[in-house]
Order: sequence, then C-alpha cells, then structure tokens
Amino acid sequence: TAAQLHLAVMAAICGIKDTQPNSIIRAVIKAGLDMDTNSIYQSFVNYGAENPFWVMVAQATGYRGGDNSNLGRLAIHALLTATTRTMKADNLAGLDSFISIPHQSYCYDFISDWLHSDDNMQLYEIARYVEDEARLHQRFGRLPVEDLVDTECFPCINECILTHLMTDINDHIINVDAITATVEKRRTMVWYDTVSCYYDGILQVANMQAFYHDHASGFHTVESKSVWKKYTETYYKMDTYYRLFHLCFARCLKASNPVLDDLFKHVVEKVEGLYTHWFLGQLGSNWSDVCAEELAQYGRIMEVPQQENFYRSNVANADTRIFVIISDALRYEVAASLAEQLRRETQSKVELSSCEAIFPTITKFGMAALLPHKELSVAEKSGGGLSVLADGQSTESTNRDKLLKMAHSESVALQYKNIIGMKRAERSALVKGMDIVYIYHDKIDEAAHTSDT
Repeated sequence: TAAQLHLAVMAAICGIKDTQPNSIIRAVIKAGLDMDTNSIYQSFVNYGAENPFWVMVAQATGYRGGDNSNLGRLAIHALLTATTRTMKADNLAGLDSFISIPHQSYCYDFISDWLHSDDNMQLYEIARYVEDEARLHQRFGRLPVEDLVDTECFPCINECILTHLMTDINDHIINVDAITATVEKRRTMVWYDTVSCYYDGILQVANMQAFYHDHASGFHTVESKSVWKKYTETYYKMDTYYRLFHLCFARCLKASNPVLDDLFKHVVEKVEGLYTHWFLGQLGSNWSDVCAEELAQYGRIMEVPQQENFYRSNVANADTRIFVIISDALRYEVAASLAEQLRRETQSKVELSSCEAIFPTITKFGMAALLPHKELSVAEKSGGGLSVLADGQSTESTNRDKLLKMAHSESVALQYKNIIGMKRAERSALVKGMDIVYIYHDKIDEAAHTSDT
C-alpha cells in the first residue's frame, strides 16, 4: 500500500530496518530537535517525505502542528501525553494543547520503550528540554510526593521528590515509612542512578530515625556486659547507618547536583546531631557510668572475651588449618556487614564474635595482643618511644613471623600488600604446609594517616 511504501522509504532514510512508526519517530528525534540541522529530517525534505512523516506522526501520537509542525513540540507532546498515564490530569492543567488523551497508550508505550532501551541518555536530554520549555520543575515542585512518585520520564521529578523529602528532614519531619517506600519505588525507575547518592543518603537518615524511635527513652542499661551485648546485637546498626550515609554524601560531592547540593548539606547537620549528640553522647555516658567500677578494679570488663587471649582461645587449640586476617582499625559494624555479605555470596557458615581490646587501643598494643605470649610488657626504645614485648621479644612487624614460629613451627606471618599482587601458585607456595597463617591487612589504618582517604 501507499502507506507501507512511505514507511519503507522513511525507514531507509533513517538507516533502520524496522518500518514501525515508533522506530522512525525515535530515529528522527534522536537526530536533533532543530529541523534545520537534523540530517534525517532534511533528507525527508529532499526526498519529499516530510508530509507523509507528519501524517504518520499525527495518526500515531495525535500531534498536529499543521504548517508550524516542529520536532521540539512533538517531543513535548509525546512526553506530556505519556505522563497522563501515571499522573493526575489536574496536575497538568494548562498544558492541554500538548496532550492527546486518545493517543495516551501509544505515547506511553513509545516513551517507555525508549526509556528502557540502551540509548536512553538521548531521551534524558530531550526530557530536560521539555522540562525547561513547559516549566515543569516549578509545576512539579508544588505537588506532593505522592502525586509524583509513579512518574519516571522526567528527571526533574527526582529532584522535586528529593527536595520535598530533604526539606522535611531539615524541618525535623522525618517520616520513616514515607521515605523508605518512596526510595524503594524510585529505585526501580529510570534516571535513579543519576541521583542515587541522594536517595540512598536519605534512606540512611530514615534508618537512623527508626533507630531513634526504638530507643527514644535513651540508654539506661545497668550492667557493662549487658551494654556490650546490646551493642554487638543491635546498637552497632546506628554506626552502620551513619557510615553508609557519609559514603553517600562523599559520592554526592563528586556527582554534584546544583538543585540538591545545599539541601543535602543541611541534612548532614541533622545527621550529625542525631548521631554525635544523641547516640554517641547518651550511649557513651551510659557505658562510662556502668563500666567505671570494673575498669577501676580489674582493668577490664568482666565476662567479656579479651583480645589478649585471642591466640590462646582461638588459634592455639584449633583442630584445623587456620587463617587469621588482621585488618587494623576495622570497625565492628563493618565486620557485621562483611559477615552478612559472606553469608549471602558464599552460602557458607559465618559467625561473628567480639572481644575487648587491650588498653591503650592503639596499633602496636593491639597487634602484640594477638600474637602468642604469656606476658606482655613495655620497654623504652633507645631512640625514644615505646616498644611492646611478648615474653621479652619485640612484636614489631619484622619479628611477628618469628614469634608465631616459636609457638608453633608451622606458622607464617604475611603482609597483604605483598601477596595481593602474586599469582595463585605463588601464594599457595608461601602457605604450603603451614597450620597457622597470619595475614596483616593495614589498608584501613593507612588511610587514616594519609590525605588520600
């Protein structure tokens, strides 16, 4: 038929094999909204195909521009008509000339297919153009979150939603359920990745607020061992939420969105108040009060495993080969996250336990406590400073292999930074025949002492 011939000619000009109207329209719009510089549209003009093109556009999308037809208005029409599928018509009042309800299904499918295709970043720029032309940011900014959350084709919707949520947080209104539901719904939508750091950040704020609600009465545990138990079972989660929030904040500083940046920096102030002043302040006071007597009398917390006994309790009597990875400065809550990740990814049995660090809790003392010994002591170095000794022997990194072998001859101490670049066979050769392998991973501690953190 004549119509089929027109479609075939237009598809050939576009350089595509698909003769469906949606493929042709997409190819033309992708070539640029300025018809004077759009090479495909100019080829339509040269071959006398521009009129059949606009007839096809009108039949498919409902856009009829007459003698003033242009690709920019077609883009506005297609996107706004598609939006009526997921947004109340009242919210688009005044834009009726760009909308054709009878063609809603076609426009929605057309835009949705493009949104979820591999070349959707071109649609992102087109959507930004439509937002500016139709002043959608101002319009959507006046709508409540619930009227926006189901629509995904315009990037500014994410900015409007985040602006609402962050403004509420800064006004001390943190609706945990609303934030959680909104983030989870938006997570599945296109353009989420462009602002994921902001969404993920406020999700952690919601988690922190939920923790606050659960412990709003404060921390009033009367036994130090009970405070320890509650931290290792529940309280540590607040540290996790705080860490994840700051990871998101660091990502946002690099990504940068001028609409959201200042608001998010105000959210940081709220997070610091919740974490530093409330959580650390109250839990720290509770802990200091209940453990003071035991520390004064015994120098440790009774009924809590001690770091000093680690080798004796966990290594010396092991009935299988054992690897000990010592990651200096690894926080307990990070270990909890790592344990969960290992369970999920390896389907193996993973147990998490804790022990009280030796005092003072600095590297040289902690490293010494994990080595085999009967007695730890401190000696002054000839050049100044202190050296920690295990049964009179230095516990510096160069002597740890010797100390391990003195306790059990089939032992070896290795540095992570030395073995990570080795081939599998080379690493295997280092530990062949060894019953006890200590691997020192100092990346976290090193980061704390450099500017590259």
